[in-house]
Amino acid sequence: MEKRIRELKDHFIICGLGDTGRYAVQELHKTGAPYVLVDGNEETIKRFQEQEDGKFREALCITGDATDPVVLDEAGLDRARGVIAALANDKDNLVITVMVRQKTHDVRIVARCTEVSFAERLIKAGANTAVSPNAIGGLRLASEALRPHVTGFLDMMLREKTRTLRIDEIAVPAGSPWSGQCLQDIKFRARYHLVPLAIKSAIGEKNDYLFNPPESLALQPGSIIIVMGDVEEVHRARKDALAHDEAVGISS
Repeated sequence: MEKRIRELKDHFIICGLGDTGRYAVQELHKTGAPYVLVDGNEETIKRFQEQEDGKFREALCITGDATDPVVLDEAGLDRARGVIAALANDKDNLVITVMVRQKTHDVRIVARCTEVSFAERLIKAGANTAVSPNAIGGLRLASEALRPHVTGFLDMMLREKTRTLRIDEIAVPAGSPWSGQCLQDIKFRARYHLVPLAIKSAIGEKNDYLFNPPESLALQPGSIIIVMGDVEEVHRARKDALAHDEAVGISS
């Protein structure tokens, strides 16, 4: 297992296999994202690996304290794409956030917080975003009351067995063959069976999204395309959007 972890790159490190962490792992697993689990309780890891008829038996796991920098180094922090701090204690997630951000500015940090008021401290410490399960649960309750058919559709996306439908994102990096092309040239619907929902411009504010973008819109380097569709098609489109040398690196 140590050898497999050393070979990983652009993966996610999930800290904590509690109620929140387990759901995060299940989503990463279903969408084909590489990950390493870190939890201090060996029995918790064992139970997780054996659930759902052993579907997670081959999951890469480390038994250790996620607030220990040595443990995160073992999980391949220097090669990771993101860290999910999902421990039960907000202060422990704060420690992970500070420690990771001091070591690297490139890793995306998503931190769990029980108290919404703690979110600001996590952001100031270096987290890219902080998520409160209580706040998300409250929003979901209101959505179920206000727009039941919308939540039903989203649930269908999550529970579909024959394929994995998601709202996802595709980056257009510098040197991409898509740079300068219009959406109609890329033919998202015909070629990838994806629906482009929005475009985040490389220029402008953090939340500067253009919803329902016109087919004539030309993509610029650094743009992010928000799409809905099958994750396998998203992966295929994402690879096609890469610069040639990056795409070669993936396939090699």
